Amino acid sequence: MSLPAMDVEPGCSSSNLDHYNLSLRIGSVFIVLAASAFAVFLPLVIQRLIKSGTKSTTAEWILVIIKQFGAGVIVATAFIHLLPDAFESFANPCIGEISFDAWPGAIAMIGVLATFLIENIGHRIVSERIKRAKAQLTRDSVAQPLLPTTIEDSVERSPPKPLVNGHSHSHGHSQNGIFGHAQTHVHSHGHTFFEIDRTNGDEITITSEVSESIDRLSLYVLEAGIVFHSVLIGVTLSVTQATAWPSLFIVVLFHQIFEGMALGTRIIDVTSLSRSRKYTLCICFCMITPIGMAIGILARSNYAGESSPLALWSMGTLNSLSAGILLWVSLVELLAEEWMHGDLHEASAPLSLLGFLSVALGAALMSLLGNWV
Repeated sequence: MSLPAMDVEPGCSSSNLDHYNLSLRIGSVFIVLAASAFAVFLPLVIQRLIKSGTKSTTAEWILVIIKQFGAGVIVATAFIHLLPDAFESFANPCIGEISFDAWPGAIAMIGVLATFLIENIGHRIVSERIKRAKAQLTRDSVAQPLLPTTIEDSVERSPPKPLVNGHSHSHGHSQNGIFGHAQTHVHSHGHTFFEIDRTNGDEITITSEVSESIDRLSLYVLEAGIVFHSVLIGVTLSVTQATAWPSLFIVVLFHQIFEGMALGTRIIDVTSLSRSRKYTLCICFCMITPIGMAIGILARSNYAGESSPLALWSMGTLNSLSAGILLWVSLVELLAEEWMHGDLHEASAPLSLLGFLSVALGAALMSLLGNWV
């Protein structure tokens, strides 16, 4: 494995930006911003409409469709957009001689392993906090007796449960929803770490609010992967030649819409996030591609061309790294977790079929966009 020799072929560092319509490029920044905002905030708006009105099966099915559609979009983004672009960058003769042809795959693998390591460390931290909570519960065995948890259909329960290292105001209900199994919702206030139930004698079930930090961590990793390649998309769009710009702009617009919906559905799925944190993540997605476009517009006079060695290495590396991150998040956190352990694990056959078709549709549409680029 060796780095490339920097013998650059003639013309590799040239950039032809004749007939550059500055007004049109600046206007496109705001169009992309508006499309990104619409897409990423759409799932949040749908969720609020469902919560404010009567919760219907149709509304819940819509959320499932959008969520699984988004998962398919992210899978296709990694496989169809990022990895092929990375291989194309490293195969460009202008990058120089590279004796190791699998650089994109190697860098993507690093992204997968790094993401796995980060999430594994997060899980270990949560496990240690759970162990400490159990130890504290044993020491405080003379505490107030805990209420048994009996889930019954259409039964409201309001008494708060004693919590380790905190206090709580809670309310909950159980119902058989569209996923075919009982659901229990608990809302708490205060500096709360764990909710503790004693169900059968000495058997103690600890539902950890700290474990929700794993969901938050997965979301942040997903956003990081999206941010990396969104900056590149913005810069590339702004420095694209006039003849190729219209078609690329349309592709980027749909890309932002599909990817924004995917991220938005993931954001609403992490219930422990505050509203302000959710809005912050959404705004970050809305702004990152327009920021990349603005950088490209400002730096266009100094742009050496997309075939310069530095540009090829930068784009190839970041695309490969983003692909690895998104592959882990989409296949492990979104699909495997949801279908093997989440709501769709015990969903009805029609809902499972609808969910799978939504995944396939999201992947197919994103693949079509990849074919146009």
